[in-house]
Amino acid sequence: MSQMMIQRVGLIVHTDKPDALRFTREAVEWLQERGLQVNIEPDIARALGMPEYQCDEAALCESDLLLAVGGDGTILRASRLAAPREIPILGVHLGRFGFIAQIKPQDLHTAIARVQAGDFTIEKRLMVRAVAYRNGEPICDALALNDVVVTKGAVARMITLQTFVNDTFLATYSADGLVVATPTGSTAYSLSAGGAIVDPACEVLLLTPICAHTLSARPLILPAEKQVKVVVTADDGDFHLQADGGETVRLRSGDAVHVFRAQERTHLIVFDPDEFYTKLRDRLLWGERVNV
Repeated sequence: MSQMMIQRVGLIVHTDKPDALRFTREAVEWLQERGLQVNIEPDIARALGMPEYQCDEAALCESDLLLAVGGDGTILRASRLAAPREIPILGVHLGRFGFIAQIKPQDLHTAIARVQAGDFTIEKRLMVRAVAYRNGEPICDALALNDVVVTKGAVARMITLQTFVNDTFLATYSADGLVVATPTGSTAYSLSAGGAIVDPACEVLLLTPICAHTLSARPLILPAEKQVKVVVTADDGDFHLQADGGETVRLRSGDAVHVFRAQERTHLIVFDPDEFYTKLRDRLLWGERVNV
């Protein structure tokens, strides 16, 4: 561990979270009092009544540290900005079920002091990149910290997913969709679909079918260096691709989605590297007997 020189702090804020604006306003004032430059997205700065702190995306990406104020979704959004530039992210948890955020709002002052003193660890989390092709031409290129999901639309029937690993045919799933997740994303959509929980320090990919129409379709864990290719077909063509629950990309029958380990990594500031197991116990009641 070494001391971290912080001069510019960028804020990514989920304003729909209770007390997010109040906490952010207090945090900005506190950071300013300590001589730190604060950069905020324009719409958030206006919502705070602090237009003097607004900046464009280029300036936000020059921050020494990004504070993600909200839940895990806010960190996922911050990661797309921070990962290509290796900007560390400190997650402030205002949600109900987050696994990624490290601190609670009341711990911010102590956390910043610990970062400045070098009393922290940076976890470089695995990310995936998804490239969708139509007739051999790329139509989408997306980066994800949690997962890439190919799924049917709201009114579509079951879709067919021809799945390959390193161009070797694996299986054809008749299902509602397929999740390709990172270890960080193993506690998100993949878990809801029956996937395994994986320590985020592991270097693997998770392949989890969604409501597959066969008892033999089970989640699969692959080495991170493998590439997954999914070719989708459906009668009505109502299906799509999402990376980290972001913008929806409409797919057509015959489109191919390639998912592979990204060069980028999300740099997360962590104070207790084993806190993941505490979160499992506290938030998933891991190993607990549930009395009905």
